[in-house]
Order: sequence, then structure tokens, then C-alpha cells
Amino acid sequence: MAGFLGEKEILTRDRVKQIFLNKEYSYLEEKVNLIEVRNDSLLLKISFLLEYKNRMIAIDEKEPIAVPFKDFKVEDWGDGVRKVADIE
Repeated sequence: MAGFLGEKEILTRDRVKQIFLNKEYSYLEEKVNLIEVRNDSLLLKISFLLEYKNRMIAIDEKEPIAVPFKDFKVEDWGDGVRKVADIE
């Protein structure tokens, strides 16, 4: 029986992917956690939390990902007001 407000949508991985890609959510929180600095890489855990039709959906990285430190832009911001220099 459908109920007063209608049937609740059953979410699948593909549907969540479409919600994410089409920006059908009303709230998005992006989170990156630095787990470890290993050799010349940063080990990161990425997650997203989004709200879709009063439902909260969590999307979490299954395994941490290693990103080489050389792939990051590093800048000196001195006292934090404006960029002083790029760091090579």
C-alpha cells in the first residue's frame, strides 16, 4: 500500500550516482581526511554526505587513496592575507 505521502523511492548505486551527477541533492558536505604521509605521497580518505528528499546519503571511499605530493600546488601565504610566493 502506497500510504498518504506515496511510495518511498528505493535507492540503488546507479540512482545515487545519477543524483550526485545531476546535482539533485539539496545539501552537500565534502570531507577529505589526511590519514598518513607516506614516503612522497599523502594517504587520503574522501567522503560525501548529501541530502536528497529528506534522506541523508553517505558516500565513502572504500580504501584510502595515495596522491603523490608533487601533484599538489604549494604556496606561501605569509600572514594569511595574500599569497607571498609559490613554493617549488
